[in-house]
Amino acid sequence: MRPRLFIEQKITAFANKYRVIGASETGEPVDLLAFAQQKRLAFKEKVTFYADEKKRTAAFTFRAEKVMDVHGRYLVEDINGALIGVFRKEFKQSLLISTWQVMDAEGNAVFTVRESNATLAAARRFAGFIPFVGDLFEIILLFLKYHFVFLDSASDEVVGTYRKTTLLRDHYTLFMTDEGYGRTDWRVLAAMGVALDALQSR
Repeated sequence: MRPRLFIEQKITAFANKYRVIGASETGEPVDLLAFAQQKRLAFKEKVTFYADEKKRTAAFTFRAEKVMDVHGRYLVEDINGALIGVFRKEFKQSLLISTWQVMDAEGNAVFTVRESNATLAAARRFAGFIPFVGDLFEIILLFLKYHFVFLDSASDEVVGTYRKTTLLRDHYTLFMTDEGYGRTDWRVLAAMGVALDALQSR
């Protein structure tokens, strides 16, 4: 398992922006693969990925299939609107541990993505309800890194991890096995990675 993608968030006044960077064979950051922008307060979620930071050429997108649907799917599409892959949040499981499903363009399950630390996941959800100390816990939790694991849907084996690598800034690294990385288009993985930051609280 080695680094495959690096995703870095930059917060601006009206949008969240993300740089998706590829990895060399030795696991070092190399070329910018895509630049994403998420508009805030959008009624229907859509994130556009561009070929460069000047946003001259759109490359692909992910968008909510329906408006305001907690069980909804997000469609990853190329610039011509052709479906590349799909992901969705598993609402019931996510009440305790954030869980997503990643599927290919035909709807076949490829990965289950879930928060790796169940204790930390529970603390994030319920610390605020503790009298007096809940507010302090919530502040402390903001500084704790949280990670996700990618499980092969067929074997349930861990084939990847998505780790926050910085304390204050939202920078992430996707590590995957060769087999896991080859199971889907890198654009679906980039979209899922951005979604794990941009949509996680929804």
